[in-house]
Amino acid sequence: MTSLRRRILVLMAFLLTASAFAADVPETVKEREQRRIKTIEKIAPSVVCVMPASGAGGGSGVLISADGYAISNYHVTSGSGDFMKCGLNDGKLYDAVIVGIDPTGDVALIKLLGRDDFPFCEPGDSDAVRMGDEVVALGNPFLLAGDFTPTVTYGIVSGVRRYQYPAGTFLEYTDCIQVDASINPGNSGGPLFDIDGRWIGINGRASFEKRGRINTGAAYAISVRQVLLFVEHLRSGRIVDHARTEFTVETNDGVVEFSSVSQLSEPYRRGVRSGDELVSFAGRSLTSANDFKNILGILPEGTRVPMTWRNDDGIHRTTVRLLPLHGFEEAPELPGDRQPQPGDEDEQDKPQRPGRPGMQRKPPPPVPAQWKHLFKKQKGYANAYFNEQHMKRLVERLREAVPSELTKADTQWVFAVATEKSTGELGVSPKAAWLQWEGGRSSLQPAAEVAQSNEPDEFGGVLTALLQMRKFFRADDELFSETFFHGDEHIAPSGAHVEVVVTKDDLIKCRWYFMEGNPLPIGLDLQTGAGEDEARLRFDAWKTDSSVLYPSRIGVVDADREETDWMDVSSIRVGAPAK
Repeated sequence: MTSLRRRILVLMAFLLTASAFAADVPETVKEREQRRIKTIEKIAPSVVCVMPASGAGGGSGVLISADGYAISNYHVTSGSGDFMKCGLNDGKLYDAVIVGIDPTGDVALIKLLGRDDFPFCEPGDSDAVRMGDEVVALGNPFLLAGDFTPTVTYGIVSGVRRYQYPAGTFLEYTDCIQVDASINPGNSGGPLFDIDGRWIGINGRASFEKRGRINTGAAYAISVRQVLLFVEHLRSGRIVDHARTEFTVETNDGVVEFSSVSQLSEPYRRGVRSGDELVSFAGRSLTSANDFKNILGILPEGTRVPMTWRNDDGIHRTTVRLLPLHGFEEAPELPGDRQPQPGDEDEQDKPQRPGRPGMQRKPPPPVPAQWKHLFKKQKGYANAYFNEQHMKRLVERLREAVPSELTKADTQWVFAVATEKSTGELGVSPKAAWLQWEGGRSSLQPAAEVAQSNEPDEFGGVLTALLQMRKFFRADDELFSETFFHGDEHIAPSGAHVEVVVTKDDLIKCRWYFMEGNPLPIGLDLQTGAGEDEARLRFDAWKTDSSVLYPSRIGVVDADREETDWMDVSSIRVGAPAK
């Protein structure tokens, strides 16, 4: 038998075997294949190719709303400029502008321009992801598709709640999802979906073979939970920071213990001491210090979270305000592109710089005139324009709702208040705030020299809050050293979801809380100095009396009990201060 004839017979046998095998494929397998194909067809339009305006290099992203907001990696957008180009699988190229950045978490928010009907993804529940779940990763590795059709890779979840250390940069991946789906240069910033097409993460890091850029099957996605916790903060246009605590923990015989607690910290004032057991943090039970690091790492600074701890006296519960980790005032620079060196295990994908070493880079094309107004450079912001838009929206609503009588600089407000035990008068003028109870008890807070010791014991902070409210209702930025939109939060103890505006008046920092559809604040938390507890005020059921607005109830949250003590407000008088 000749060699050629033998090859033909082998090929025929292979084809017959393959044909027979195909005929024997169970219908369920074919149905599953078709379902996967339809899922990819549904989700592919939301995937973005992110490039510098020059078009050289790039990464990936995913659209999250019809008006063009999209998530990518910070290490992708940091090399793409304030304005960039984005391609979708419709083959079209769109202008886009940077909105907000989270350098530590390696997340960036951009906005595609020119449409208000962009296709966008449906978020899933990354906390429900388990090892072995099937996943698909979409992106633009190596910019393979000239028409911006994303490349799809398929695999399983190899691990959950992984921690990836910064590896020589400030980029820190916490509580992330490990997958074996191929993630290559250019995939960064692209979405990870579950098998039903729900968005569960952002592909960011991959372990590459030493001395090369070959994927070894270990890649890491930032969880969609982390992204959603940060997304409203990113919409503020700020350089968003991650959180830290004023205590550290360690694992001791399977128990998470406080190893150190700052004596100036809020937890210390609540009674936490070194050696106490940390039972849960931000709603998650802990079994190791790594658990604590993972949950802390997905939280924005400024968040107030619940905490449970145990000591010899039993179980205790409180909430703590998280502090900023880095405090970036400018967008931090990433290390320049380089070839991986021995010892490197994880490399980030940054947009490739055009040209060979030593060649001059071509300047990016000019920003279209119609979009130039969408960017404003300011310290502490990725794009201050978007913060101004949020502030304008909230302040205009407030101005429309607050009667002019309350905004005059020389007026005083006097509330008739009552508790179950007594009645009294709560007032504020340009010079001071006071609380006078029947029977002689009184407190006076001078506007010129605010001190925590001047506050009443039973409603601490209410006087300083009224002094700040007089300024805030006038909607005049010049009355504060700083005013900005912060993002969103779930406030304790009610759990209400609110938008947050921050004002700073010398050492006094206030966080004003607004619920959707309500132009008036439902509360504020204020701090008069370092090492002091926040005063946490709540306002309930605003109403109008003789064209003057006031809350029906004013409450103060007790930090030890995490409960709100209320005083009823029956009326308000507004007029000129007594001589």
